[in-house]
Amino acid sequence: MPPSKLSYTVVDAFTQRIFGGGPASVIVLDKDHGLTDETLRLIAREFNFSETAFITPKSAIKDESESRSFGLRWFTPTMEAPICGHATLASAYVLFTSPHNIPNLNNVNVIRFHTRAGELTCTRLSDGKIELELPAAENKKADMDIERKVTDVVHKAVGNNVDVKFVGAGQGVSFNMFILVQLEDSFDLQRAKIDASIFTGIGQYTAFFLTTTGRTEKEKFVSRVFGPDWGVAEDPVCGSAQCMLGPYWHKKLKLKSGEVMVARQVSERGGDFEVVWDEQKGKCRLRGHATVTRKGELHLPV
Repeated sequence: MPPSKLSYTVVDAFTQRIFGGGPASVIVLDKDHGLTDETLRLIAREFNFSETAFITPKSAIKDESESRSFGLRWFTPTMEAPICGHATLASAYVLFTSPHNIPNLNNVNVIRFHTRAGELTCTRLSDGKIELELPAAENKKADMDIERKVTDVVHKAVGNNVDVKFVGAGQGVSFNMFILVQLEDSFDLQRAKIDASIFTGIGQYTAFFLTTTGRTEKEKFVSRVFGPDWGVAEDPVCGSAQCMLGPYWHKKLKLKSGEVMVARQVSERGGDFEVVWDEQKGKCRLRGHATVTRKGELHLPV
């Protein structure tokens, strides 16, 4: 029988600052919770964050002495998301600070989430950050028709005076709805007034990553993310975007293998990342902080 009440935790991910980063609601469900997918979507709509995360327990694996496995799903206010970085970080943070969910928590430094995007690994680091290992997105130059349409959309949303340097299309099941748009280095992406409503779907592409080089010597790149078709006009922090941006900028800037890229999402809330592209494994490692902003109880219809 489905529960009548659920406990939730709201976490700001990829930040140490309350009211910064990407907010996500995290709910730990019983294994046999009995909630339908439509109910999960309605719960996500009620919170109205970019994503709400739902964690379920997995049966113990014999060799898991220092790790634990869980199921994980993410819902936007309108749909189930194929992958989500910030809500994964938020979920790991909740579990790493919840002894009642993980017995012998002090001995557990790795959480493995089983998701639509495959197994995602989260590691607790000594400096307080959590490191996510996520699939990296292959990225290829968009065909001429998509490039023309995306450029037109960007000019309508941002202004005709900005130079579009590159339009790339995400590849693979988890990223084939994503478009990467590099703008000229001189464009101030952080202060730009952008009409997010214009970024509606172009064919299969429904999420748009605008990016330029960083604004400081330390920053390698900055970005903003738009996805109104997902119910997310502008995503304040998007970890999965970094899995497409990281490999792109690593090649573009001709960085050394394994080099850490400091990146920032320059939305109003802002988000801070350390990004490492592991080309050999086809993975991106994202490192960041998280902080809890509130906890509560959600009442469901009986």
